[in-house]
Amino acid sequence: SSGINAEYGERKLANFIPWGPASIQVALSKKSPYIPTSHRVSGLMLANHTSISSLFGKTVHQYDRLRNRGAFLDQFKKVKMFSDGLDEFDSAREVVQQLIDEYNAATKEDYKMYSGVKKE
Repeated sequence: SSGINAEYGERKLANFIPWGPASIQVALSKKSPYIPTSHRVSGLMLANHTSISSLFGKTVHQYDRLRNRGAFLDQFKKVKMFSDGLDEFDSAREVVQQLIDEYNAATKEDYKMYSGVKKE
């Protein structure tokens, strides 16, 4: 595992957060006897990467465009949950924006001081 970390660091194959250790965790295990495979190597990667914020940003931008045009809202307005307004959508949009802000803050040196509270 330390060889992988050294190679990634030297070759700049990944950008690591500035406030934490620059490492990749690798776990090796035996092949499952219950899942047939013709390959010698198989694997699964679970990752949490700050670059996902750009995808969330695109989603919020597309939502804003649709919301400003009032597109596709007629069906929702017929549902009891939205009879008083579309506040649920606005609330969900704010949650996604907070997630974007958190991921962007995580790329900064001072992330440990991040509180998520906007300064007015």
